[in-house]
Amino acid sequence: MNTFSCERSGGCERAHRGGLALLLAAAGVLTWPAGAPAQAQTQTPGTGPQSAGSSSTDDWANPNFYATYQGDGQIHPWHAQGGVWLMAGEPGMSNVAVQIGNEGALVVDTGVKPMADKLLAQIQQLAQQQAGDQKAIRYVVDTDGLMDHIGGNAVIREGGSTIVAGNFQFDNPGLTPGASVIANQNVLMRLVQESSSGYANAAPQALWPTDTEDFDIYNVHFDGEAVQLFHPHMATTDGNLMVMFRRSDVIATGDIVDMTGYPLIDTARGGTIDGELVALNHIIEMAVPEDKQEGGTMIIPGHGRLCDQSDVVHYKNVITIIRNRIQYYKNQGKTLPQVLALKPSADYDDRWGHDSGPWTTRQFIEAVYKTLPARGPSFSMLNETVVPATAAVAGGRSY
Repeated sequence: MNTFSCERSGGCERAHRGGLALLLAAAGVLTWPAGAPAQAQTQTPGTGPQSAGSSSTDDWANPNFYATYQGDGQIHPWHAQGGVWLMAGEPGMSNVAVQIGNEGALVVDTGVKPMADKLLAQIQQLAQQQAGDQKAIRYVVDTDGLMDHIGGNAVIREGGSTIVAGNFQFDNPGLTPGASVIANQNVLMRLVQESSSGYANAAPQALWPTDTEDFDIYNVHFDGEAVQLFHPHMATTDGNLMVMFRRSDVIATGDIVDMTGYPLIDTARGGTIDGELVALNHIIEMAVPEDKQEGGTMIIPGHGRLCDQSDVVHYKNVITIIRNRIQYYKNQGKTLPQVLALKPSADYDDRWGHDSGPWTTRQFIEAVYKTLPARGPSFSMLNETVVPATAAVAGGRSY
């Protein structure tokens, strides 16, 4: 029987000004060309996982920890490290993370519905080769409520199972069969609201989470390691979760980190630029690099290639610089059209910007402008984990 525990983080609003973070911030000046993987890390022959089948043999043999999207319509498992795999191949380079061990599988996000059957097949194949006696999918964690993260919930949940016994079994005769789908409470609330209000693109109930939590930190021990779910307040949405696999030393960030572009700050669902920066700084604090600031904790972003702490430091620096420029212009009384005309992100758009698609540079600038106060301070380039003291906080909530 698994043991669950929850903790409410009481002292999370603090600032960390370590010398290492400052050095990283100063050093984060290099960018990788869009779509180009960073230099591969080496892996000792014979120590990596074996082939999971003919469709992914090359994936298993390739030691590139920074592997990227294949674009061939198939799901490819890439071993991040420890007991965690990245399932690459979803449209838009959306990522799914899977932890495999003696108790079965835990899945972080489920991609889009059209790819769900292929994703389930690859997870089950991976579990057959890598899991212990228990090979079923036990848990699904949704990092937010967007359709490219929950689209496969029904298929993946129904392909798994939950172990229940004792009083819990008798007290819950209507327990939904399949794996447990965990999300922040705000995700379920918004999905219900969108459905009841007749929203055209509302997610069907089959995709909704079966279990919700409303703690800043939610701890689960599964597959022989501590798994921690962190809830950053009002980052890309107000329902984000980040998942830390402590023994494997892997963090699945959801859309808080996006190696394909600027973060999708969904203001309609409670997203804010300052909450996003606080969340990025928390990830930097959680991650520990190896020699020369490379490797160490592996980070699975919501979209794009695997990365490490240095990648997130650079990403955070870019977002902070753009945010501070917009705040400076807003302090001068400039309107949104005037700020857009000044192109505050121009020197980073070649790497991170998009003129078309689901999230454009213009939409990012608009979201930043909308969630900043009319007059406010700059956001520190140090590793701050609290918003500027005089910044307006939506709804009176702290980050």
